[in-house]
Amino acid sequence: MSNLVRISMSLEDTLLERFDQQVREEGYPTRSEAIKALMRQNLATREWTQNERVAGSVTLVYDHHRGGIVKKLMDVQHDYGSVIVSTQHVHLDHDHCLEIIVVKGEAAQIRELVSVLKSTKGVKHNSLVMTSIGENLT
Repeated sequence: MSNLVRISMSLEDTLLERFDQQVREEGYPTRSEAIKALMRQNLATREWTQNERVAGSVTLVYDHHRGGIVKKLMDVQHDYGSVIVSTQHVHLDHDHCLEIIVVKGEAAQIRELVSVLKSTKGVKHNSLVMTSIGENLT
C-alpha cells in the first residue's frame, strides 16, 4: 500500500454543502473516498484522450431484420479483433438485439471501432463505457 498524504483545500461553503450531499446520496463513507473516486475517474478519462491502453464496453441495440446488419456487425468485429476481448448477444424481443462488446487496447483504435459500429445502418442506440486498465490507478 502506498503512503497516505494529507492535503487541505479551500472552497466555497455552498460547493462543499452540495458535494457533501452527493457523498451521502452515493454512499461514500467519507469525503476522502469520494474525492479519490473523482480523481480516478479524471485520470481514466485522461488515458482515453492521450491514446493510452484502456478498456471499456460498447453496447449496441439494433433491429436484426435490417438487411445485412448482422453480417456487417460481425465483419466489423472481425476487423477489430485485436481490441475485442469478448461479446455477448441478447435477444430483446422478436425484432431487437442487444450486443455488448468488451474492448481493451489503444484508445484511438477503440474510438474508431465505436465510430464504425454506431454509423452502421440499423443500429438504433449505442453507448461506450470507458475505463482504465488500472495500471496507473492506485
